[in-house]
Amino acid sequence: MNDPNSNPSETITSSDLKKILSDHKKWLESNGQEGNFADLKNCRLKGAVFIGANLKNANLEGAYLYGSYFKNANLENTNLEGANLRGANLRWANLKNTNMKNTNLVRADLLQAELKDTLLEGANLKMAEGISLEQLKGAITNSETVLPEFLKKS
Repeated sequence: MNDPNSNPSETITSSDLKKILSDHKKWLESNGQEGNFADLKNCRLKGAVFIGANLKNANLEGAYLYGSYFKNANLENTNLEGANLRGANLRWANLKNTNMKNTNLVRADLLQAELKDTLLEGANLKMAEGISLEQLKGAITNSETVLPEFLKKS
């Protein structure tokens, strides 16, 4: 995973993902002294389950996370720039200070997700569910951010 020459659309097995998450947890708990940083840049993780996972500070830039399940996950300070999170479940996820620039969030479920200081510039939130104006007030958006229709009318 840490090889800069790895295949840009590497598919990760569920057993490999469990090991990566376990190593990342050790890395976080030991302040980088043990375990390994989770670098899942450009990985294919369609439908992967991350319920309650701690991916704080991880790199998921450009990852294919279509329909993935991040309920109650900690994604604080994570790089998700350009990731495909179409239809992902991000309910109650901590997305504080997360880079979600140009991220596909079409049909994603963001009910009660923490979006304080989340970079959503150029993100596509078309048909996203569970998101409120209150959540977006703390996020960083721009004219390129595509909002769900029900929020445009507010």
